[in-house]
Amino acid sequence: MGMLRTLLALSVVLDHLGGGATDWLVGGRLAVQLFYVISGFLISYVLTATDHYRGAPGRFYANRALRLYPVYLAVAALTLLAYLAGGGEAFWRVYEDLPLSAELFLAVSNLVILGQDWLMFFGIEQGGLAFTGSFAHSEVPLYQGLLVPQAWTLGVEMSFYLVAPFVLHSPRRLLVLLVASLALRAALIASGIGLGDPWPYRFFPTEMALFLLGSVSHQVLLPRWQAWSRRVARLPELGTALLLLYALAHFSIGLPPTLRDGIAVLLFAALLPLAFLFQSRHRLDKAIGELSYPIYICHALVILFFGWLLDGTQAPQPAMFMALVVAGCIGLAALLNSLIAEPVERLRRRLRVDAPLAGVGSAPRTVNP
Repeated sequence: MGMLRTLLALSVVLDHLGGGATDWLVGGRLAVQLFYVISGFLISYVLTATDHYRGAPGRFYANRALRLYPVYLAVAALTLLAYLAGGGEAFWRVYEDLPLSAELFLAVSNLVILGQDWLMFFGIEQGGLAFTGSFAHSEVPLYQGLLVPQAWTLGVEMSFYLVAPFVLHSPRRLLVLLVASLALRAALIASGIGLGDPWPYRFFPTEMALFLLGSVSHQVLLPRWQAWSRRVARLPELGTALLLLYALAHFSIGLPPTLRDGIAVLLFAALLPLAFLFQSRHRLDKAIGELSYPIYICHALVILFFGWLLDGTQAPQPAMFMALVVAGCIGLAALLNSLIAEPVERLRRRLRVDAPLAGVGSAPRTVNP
């Protein structure tokens, strides 16, 4: 699961580099949605297969905050310093003529993350902040005022975290919400609203189906794959290899994009338990996976840095620029882990209750969702 997560993070990096790199790996949009499936799996594991947070949603929320905020705030602060040092004209231009309500919206969402996904449905009309249904319908591109523009996906994640403790312990609630989310997606598509960004991609009520699909994968499929893995040698390795190969071959599959993406989501949900079991057996996979979140959070800053450093000369040599960005993302991610994430992880461990775990063997010691 660790290699998969980092591969998905790099898919987003390549997508944001533009050009031919957008068709590498699984692409940015599908990578984000597969992250939602993985998140649903891991959060279901944390809440239902362990006793760490049973009956203690506050402890769960504190744990999630410690996981997300320190690295995010460090990257946001570095980005702000870079903008203050010079450049960042598009960022500062956004704030020049905004009404106070929009400035507050941006300031609060930059600080707390929650709400950055809502921003994608708002815009400026006739000089005021208004619900426009799309960030594209705005006199001022509000999203350009985000310090970590890709962090709107964390806003979607956090919405799931808020409801997860009250849903995932109940199979009935989980299934009802899954069906409701899918039905809402179908209704929005039928009406035409759900055919265009941001509705099919950034709207939490419809994206919730992806999280819940991951939760179903954990609660229903993991026990079955565990039983099979005791009978079939190297089954987790085989399932993980299949997912990695699919990620590398995604764009070469000759199917309509919507159908291809749907198959990818179902394939990942079906085989994620094997990737989870693989990670429990291989420490290197876990170590690689620890890079995924900081890579995702820091990549816009790294692209910005190398863009300034090369001063526009990257266009004639896109392969070199891509290599510099990918290497820079991995290097900065490792540094963020060493200086910030690992010390915070020790604090996260103190919030956990040392209680027996339900039927997952030694796996909890090898995952760090």
